[in-house]
Amino acid sequence: MEALRRERRGGPRSRLVDAIFLLLLSRPMRSGEIAGLLEKNSQYVSSYLSYWKARGYVEYEAGLWRLTPKGETYAREIYERESREEDEYAALAYKVLGLHVKPAKKGKREEASSGGSGGALQFLAEQKGKGSNKLQERVAASTCALNAMKEHVSEGELEVIMSLFSHYVRWGTTYMYVDQLQERMGADFAWLMRTLRELQSKGLVYLYTDPRLGMRVGFSKGLKAQIERCQE
Repeated sequence: MEALRRERRGGPRSRLVDAIFLLLLSRPMRSGEIAGLLEKNSQYVSSYLSYWKARGYVEYEAGLWRLTPKGETYAREIYERESREEDEYAALAYKVLGLHVKPAKKGKREEASSGGSGGALQFLAEQKGKGSNKLQERVAASTCALNAMKEHVSEGELEVIMSLFSHYVRWGTTYMYVDQLQERMGADFAWLMRTLRELQSKGLVYLYTDPRLGMRVGFSKGLKAQIERCQE
């Protein structure tokens, strides 16, 4: 039983990973095709696939990615959890990312007026109206801070920041350990460290190595100040 619990804790955590698995449940695909359907960078999608290949959820053969039996079991769990009236796997993949079904391309002006970041604020939107006043204050401040920065970070950087903010909203702490973040996102470690260093260079996070507990990542003083301004 304990081994099973450990395996479940090590399973996919990212909504993007869930969306990828749903697409692969329909048929094997090339990484570029997956990236195109989900409107993500192909290299970005490949880093997720490589990470979960090493953990036995997907396999690569003749240029195509496919689910292993272990991955298919997990994907069907997502399907059962998310499926209501939609029958199309692609529709479900969009749903778990918080997107509408294959939206038309928007112009820059329309994107700016509508928020433009796809499913980036989905977690925060789901928290509205839930929990204590403190949690609601963190949701509001996080949404405000994310809106202020999202035009200045890349797609991958935004997803990392979103994971840090979702941790902050749930637990009220402005830092977590890099291995926790890696597991939560299901991301390749080298890619994650490059992205964190880019965020550090932009003054959004700090990195600190605790001799006993490992590397920690947290909100920078500047980002904390932004959150405080959003709470005023």
